[in-house]
Order: sequence, then structure tokens, then C-alpha cells
Amino acid sequence: MTIEELEKEKRLLIEEMGVCFENWDTLSPLSSRIFALLALSLEDGVPFEEIQETLEASKSSISTNLQLLQSKGRIGYCTKPGDRKRYFKIDDQQVINRLDEKIEAWKQEKLLHEKVLRYKEKVLEVKEIELKDSLQLRLSYNKHYIEFIDKMLQNLELLKENLFATYLKREKESK
Repeated sequence: MTIEELEKEKRLLIEEMGVCFENWDTLSPLSSRIFALLALSLEDGVPFEEIQETLEASKSSISTNLQLLQSKGRIGYCTKPGDRKRYFKIDDQQVINRLDEKIEAWKQEKLLHEKVLRYKEKVLEVKEIELKDSLQLRLSYNKHYIEFIDKMLQNLELLKENLFATYLKREKESK
């Protein structure tokens, strides 16, 4: 694969990821593309000039959107000894915070499904309705979905633990 092919693939991936971030995080199109660019970087931060060059946007637009991402806690920056540039990167804590948000959302969804299931069971009991196949199917949907959510929560918690351990290890190595 050539450098040009990699650059083309990078631009397409930035666009695809940018669209997702726009929808998931209600970020502006440019903020989403900046975040995507930073997510793809293998370096410890991307300088302002590279962001501007890659995304082909004005200095003021890049600056405004970098400030927005920083104010939302999505990104931060670092400096390097002897270099006046700021290098922007995704904030490590942001990843943990996003996982916490997802875990909380899944817990809320599970709670709702448990309430719906209990309600349906009460209706069947109070109305003394015979449990027909169609009703059994509706109840099993809620039960299976609750089981799925439990597994999802376990996996998200495990991912969070693994990421946290990785960050701690990286911090120790950088000292």
C-alpha cells in the first residue's frame, strides 16, 4: 500500500467517523472530524497546523472547534520540551467518562425493561389471562433483553477496568 492510498483511506475514515460522532455526540461537523483525526493518530498529539492542513479548514474554525472539544472534556493538549507548539489529543479520562455514560444508559434501559416485565406479569395475574404463545413471546422478549443488558453491562465494566489499567500502566512508564 502506498502513502497516497493510506492518506485517501484516512480521509474516508475521518469522514465516516465524523458522521458517527456528529450523531452520537451532537458535535458540529468540524468538531467531529477533528475528533476522528485525533482518534486515528498514532502520535502523542497532533499539532494545530496538521489538523488545519488535513481538514482543509480555516485557522479560526479549527481554533473554535478545538476550544469546543476542550470545553466538553473530549480533548486536551500537551507541549514538548523546546517546542512552542501545542499537540492535541483525545483526553484519556474522556474515554472512561464515555463508558460511564454508556453504562448508566444501559442500567436505565434495564430498569425500564424490568418494570415493563413486572407490569405485564401483574396484568396476567390480575386479569387471570391464560398465557398463550403470543403473550409468552412478549414476556420472553423482555426477559431475554434484560439478560442481554446484564451481559452488556458486564462487558462494559470489564472494558472500563482494562482501559483504566492500561492508562495506569502508561502513566507509570512515562514517569
